[in-house]
Amino acid sequence: MGALIEINTDGLAKLGETICYGIGLAAFGRKKMANAEAYAAIKQAETETKVEFLKLKGQEEIAKYISARESRKINNVKSVVEKATSHFMEEEKVSNEPVNTDWTNRFFSIVEDISDETLQDIWGRILAGEVKQPNSFSLRTLDLLRNVTKEEAELFVKASKYYVEKNFICTEEFALSLHETLLLGETGFINSEELTKEWNIEPNSKLEIIIDRNTLIILHNDTNKKVWCQPSVKKLSKAGIEILSLVEKTDRNKFYKILTQFFKSNGVSRVFKHEIVEYGENCSYKSIGEELFG
Repeated sequence: MGALIEINTDGLAKLGETICYGIGLAAFGRKKMANAEAYAAIKQAETETKVEFLKLKGQEEIAKYISARESRKINNVKSVVEKATSHFMEEEKVSNEPVNTDWTNRFFSIVEDISDETLQDIWGRILAGEVKQPNSFSLRTLDLLRNVTKEEAELFVKASKYYVEKNFICTEEFALSLHETLLLGETGFINSEELTKEWNIEPNSKLEIIIDRNTLIILHNDTNKKVWCQPSVKKLSKAGIEILSLVEKTDRNKFYKILTQFFKSNGVSRVFKHEIVEYGENCSYKSIGEELFG
């Protein structure tokens, strides 16, 4: 892993250099102009040369088609680059490890054909994420995403709200419909194997569950009987795990509420939500939690 550098100095320069090599500005000696406008100017010049040649050959219709196609590609790349730039913040730490050339070539060959604004934002986040820390997104993940529709992307965002304990998505009916679960599997975001989480609580005891990096839930069993809670889940694929990092954190209170209802319907006496202070193998959390009511 490369060293970390400040985004307000070398970080933006690294983004520019990555864009430079990805869209071919280096070949023109334009490394200091590695931005969307420079790319557009050069690609436009290339397109006009091709178009003029075809016109001279009397191929007007083909010239119009190529002009329209290349203009669309130019605008698509410009939009993705601009969105990537917006996902950098002042004082943010960025690795100085260079982005792999094959990765960069694959990325820009894909985004030329991405015209939906929602999807362009996702691709902008991917570029920003890979510049900040190379190897965050595999080539396989890029190839998966190039075939994802806006509706499928929005479904994954919805499913991410039901993320639980180390890369699982809850697929109980209160979270996702059968159709939605199957569609997530078809797109490659989750593995097809149906699994169950086994959260079993001994009599008069409690069980700690790490829901995500910020939240720990404690289930209390105040009875003399063992309680079994076994919700249906599916494991995120490697691509799904990588893409999950792109999803903006949303309010999960609705999920906590319906999850509490599920726990209590299975015999859990009380449910408390605690904020995690230090995430890791020896997780620590705030001792005073919020009792959840379904």
